[in-house]
Amino acid sequence: MTNSNAYNAGTNGKEGQSFIDEFLSKENSVIHSSDAVVLAMMKTEEIDVIIDEMIKPMLVDNPTIAIEDRGGYWWIKATGKIVIDCDEAAEILGKRYTVYDLLVNVSTTIGRAMTVGNQFIITTELVGLESAVPTSA
Repeated sequence: MTNSNAYNAGTNGKEGQSFIDEFLSKENSVIHSSDAVVLAMMKTEEIDVIIDEMIKPMLVDNPTIAIEDRGGYWWIKATGKIVIDCDEAAEILGKRYTVYDLLVNVSTTIGRAMTVGNQFIITTELVGLESAVPTSA
């Protein structure tokens, strides 16, 4: 079974006329809300370790996470939110590692991206409306 959050799931998995028909369908002309967040990060030694040691283990608690190697970058999509604790990353990497070190490798996001303390968070919550604005990790 293909993860519904996989890179080639849904319309992206179609080609030619079937892509055109689905892309231009009446159903796809309506804006739908989504609980999905996406994070694309450049591949580096540190990011590869973070993917293996921090993101992949998140599958235990959140099986909606899709992690794909897209050549020069990692593509991660999940339902809800993604939280990367850079204090934990520093322990795993065995060196000082801040959220700013991580942000250098963030290529793009879909969702509400923010830093709180030494954490990088992408969420679908309307922070400040649906939940309180976090002031510390």
